[in-house]
Amino acid sequence: MNDFFERLKNDRLLQIILIFILISFITIFNLIIKPLFFPKKVQKNCYNEKITIWTPFESDKILQYISPLSEFCLQFDIIQKPLDQIHKNLIYALAKENFPDIVIVDNYFLKDNQDLFSTTTPIYIDALIAFYNQNILNFLNLEKPKTLEELKEFIKKIKNYKKDFYPFILGTKNVKNYKEIILTLMTLNPNYQEKSDFKNNLLKALDIYFSFNDPKNDFFLNVSENDNDLINFANEKSVLYFGFYEDKKEILKINPTINISYELLPLNTFPPKAKIYSKTYYLATVKKSKLKSLDYFYNWFLNKALTSLINDFDLVPFKEDKNISKEKLIVINSVKNFGESFDFIDKEKLFYNFDKIMDSYDNKYDLNYILERIFY
Repeated sequence: MNDFFERLKNDRLLQIILIFILISFITIFNLIIKPLFFPKKVQKNCYNEKITIWTPFESDKILQYISPLSEFCLQFDIIQKPLDQIHKNLIYALAKENFPDIVIVDNYFLKDNQDLFSTTTPIYIDALIAFYNQNILNFLNLEKPKTLEELKEFIKKIKNYKKDFYPFILGTKNVKNYKEIILTLMTLNPNYQEKSDFKNNLLKALDIYFSFNDPKNDFFLNVSENDNDLINFANEKSVLYFGFYEDKKEILKINPTINISYELLPLNTFPPKAKIYSKTYYLATVKKSKLKSLDYFYNWFLNKALTSLINDFDLVPFKEDKNISKEKLIVINSVKNFGESFDFIDKEKLFYNFDKIMDSYDNKYDLNYILERIFY
């Protein structure tokens, strides 16, 4: 051993070799052995906070998507509320200092309340589309109508199919989405966004809408005021339903065996030149909340959980996916190519008065009075 050390003192090559071996060992130890046998413990943030979320979705189902965040010392209070209740309750909750930290809101609410939120991100969309009972279409050898004129011919071909059966239901107050359908019909006028023409455009849209239940028209549907369009379609008493993609869940809940197909809404010219009623839904953080964990949660949810939630809840993603289904692609194209959010009118005020408008349709004096009040 002494001879080795004596040689090491004088042998330059041996010194270099030993230094190389030592450096190699240290490198291998740090890169391979140490991480493998002595893994470094990652220091995770521990926020010790509770995040309150208002959502239209089932609270217990939402929790499964965000439960991994419990390792960051986060708790969640998830409160299920319909969107209209979120609209009504949020401003009051802010005033009472009993507000949520994160909410899901639509573009209509966001337009007038942008200042309430620090961050907003569109996550899913919806639009009026046409639902068809494909079995009946196949049986009658019918093509899906693309335009309003084709829709009228469609009615003639199917009118006498069988007793107590309707081609579709339109022209009554019991149609689930009649307000959105009438606004869609408004866009048949090129100047539909002009405030000065609002009343005339709305009256023309009402005329078209009610014409489907006017005995003087060839395409009269002869629908009872009590007939519900969604329920009739689900029970296979009609072949066509105008609704939002989200209505599919309600239809299938009534009749899981119905064979549904989808197409663009045939209430305009083709290629579509008029607009259809569309919605965009946002994930929003409430500005008044001071939780430190919100930014982390927000980014984590968008990157780690949103895609699974969209798929599992059968929603239409805001961003187009290459694996998107055909029916969801119809909604995306409807919104992207000719969707209309009607932000140029006060929809809340209009929708609040729509029942009065419908009831006063045959009384032009009362109708004009209501429209004047909405207009001003």
